[in-house]
Amino acid sequence: MKERPALKVLQTFLASFLILLLFSSAPAYSENSLLLQTDFEDGTAQGWTGRGGVETLEVVAEAARGGVYGLKVGGREQSWHGPTLDVTAHMEPGQTYVFTGWLKLPPAAPSTTVSMTMQRRMPSTTHYERMYFDTVTSNDWVRFQAQYKLLEAADNLSVYFEAPDNSSLVFYIDDFRVERLPDLGPIIIEEGIPSLKDVFADDFLIGTAFSNSELMAEADRKLLAKHFNSTTPGNVLKWDSTEPREGVFDFSGSDAAVQFAVENGQRIRGHTLVWHSQTPDWVFRDANGNLASKELLFQRMKNHINAVMGRYKGQIYAWDVVNEVLDASQPDGLRRSPWYQIAGEEFIEKAFLFAREADPDAVLFINDYNTHESGKSQAMYNLVKRLKAKGIPIDGVGHQTHISLYYPTIQEIESSIARFADLGVETHITELDVSVYSDASQRYDTFPEELKQKQASLYKQLFEVFRRHKNLITSVTLWGKDDANTWLRTFPVARNDWPLLFDERLQSKPAYWAIVSTPPSGELVLQYRAADTQVGDNGLRPHFKIKNNGGESVRLSELAIRYWFTVDGEKPLAFYCDYARIGSSNVIGKHVKMSTGKTGADHYLEITFSSAAGGIPAGGDSGGIETRSHKADWSNFDESNDYSFDPSKTSFADWDGVTLYRNGQLVWGVEPR
Repeated sequence: MKERPALKVLQTFLASFLILLLFSSAPAYSENSLLLQTDFEDGTAQGWTGRGGVETLEVVAEAARGGVYGLKVGGREQSWHGPTLDVTAHMEPGQTYVFTGWLKLPPAAPSTTVSMTMQRRMPSTTHYERMYFDTVTSNDWVRFQAQYKLLEAADNLSVYFEAPDNSSLVFYIDDFRVERLPDLGPIIIEEGIPSLKDVFADDFLIGTAFSNSELMAEADRKLLAKHFNSTTPGNVLKWDSTEPREGVFDFSGSDAAVQFAVENGQRIRGHTLVWHSQTPDWVFRDANGNLASKELLFQRMKNHINAVMGRYKGQIYAWDVVNEVLDASQPDGLRRSPWYQIAGEEFIEKAFLFAREADPDAVLFINDYNTHESGKSQAMYNLVKRLKAKGIPIDGVGHQTHISLYYPTIQEIESSIARFADLGVETHITELDVSVYSDASQRYDTFPEELKQKQASLYKQLFEVFRRHKNLITSVTLWGKDDANTWLRTFPVARNDWPLLFDERLQSKPAYWAIVSTPPSGELVLQYRAADTQVGDNGLRPHFKIKNNGGESVRLSELAIRYWFTVDGEKPLAFYCDYARIGSSNVIGKHVKMSTGKTGADHYLEITFSSAAGGIPAGGDSGGIETRSHKADWSNFDESNDYSFDPSKTSFADWDGVTLYRNGQLVWGVEPR
């Protein structure tokens, strides 16, 4: 299969790394409050200093983006050297900020990556949180912009720039500013909506990965507890967190994560014991700095597994024992990691044997990404088959399932799941998310409505597959609970992405409702009538009525109707509302061309309502809404195959070929595919 560019990047990235996301690529808004600005126009560095104490910070004309002066940074000797600015006095816990700066390189300097990072010093430790990174060139100024939410008070907060791949890089900075976003008030989760763990109680465990920062705020804790009966601590069980130095263990982070899950009655997946990434280099080196012997490596592996699994025996029920060990391009299908270089395939065998010894009751998994690809799926199958033939205690296969709206196909995912049925192993979906992008060049400041619905449709198809194979699948875990906490906002580039079921304020998205298959409170029904049953004339005349079967009034301004059709010749379109009980002037129609045509539709008519339209009372309806659309030249449509057109409905009837949305969430009907 020919690899798509973004997918090829995914194959080489450490896909299991859950990033603590307190920041995102985001635009500044006019209503933001400007807290700090450094434009260097007074001829001084305006508070910027060198992190390493050796840097030269010069305010010079050659570094100016606009005006007279900018800041030239030189004298760097280490990759972490660079300019830093103390912003402690400008930041408060619970508030969200936008950091913006412009960077450029001197003439003829080779392009390189520069990072903008927040250094957050706490009483007991210091955190380094990369907010943004990009390639900086000598040709033009590059904007660095990131949104950052401060979750807790800190002793010191400093923003700095560094060039991790070029320790001597000279670069310019200008027009740096810090803004505070408007305070939107406390985040309150939707307590009344169905809990995911209840919806799938008869199918499989439903889980999420989380970082310990998500245990700080009450709303985050409540969402984790309400919806998930399985959790995966994203980073704190990995080797670099639990045993950063040989024989020196730190379980403070993992203890907190496990305690939260236990207190909330959640099953825990341990992630991960043996991985080529986030494993300290000392694991692979002897006292002389050379590659360790196989015997030394296995001794360290056994000590580590015994310590970590032993501590949580009886609490963590399943472990990703080995993670991302596959490379389908190799003859034996295995990644040439330091583990493999020292011990070959035997390191995998030893890992499972040591794990079984450490906790005989734990369910032991091999976990990997892109297992939908035929080559990688076959490599996984072959490895598991030969391990089991040797008596190696492997209990399950984990499919990470980091996918996109554009690939892979549902059929590829389903085929990979079914492939393992004859091996007698459990299947877990371990790291599910759905990126909205097809490649690294795309970027959206806001989530397009069309992509929200496309994502919802894909999630619905995915969970239909999972349910079809619930005899194999015992757990489905999303790689994050909400769109503010996702590794995809820094990979493969720093940008917004919205891959999960809840948005940044922990509110349910169309993707959530697509898999829950239960409309939100209000129980809205959309009825349709074909006022013109001629399939080949010059007008579309769909009529609509919205019924409210719920117990509370619903404001029409929260609702939108979509009627899906083919335009049959690209011409400007005009919309009319001939009659509506709520007032024709309160009915707003627009015709939207779809970026990708679907069965029976390349356009849709979207109808929304002004605030003056009022509401639909409990048990009531909107009354008839009679609409009409024409082309500017009055040429004909061919409605015979239009998705929403049904000439048999000459009086109002429930019809799922038209769709209804409430606050952007699909609540009635089925969109074309």
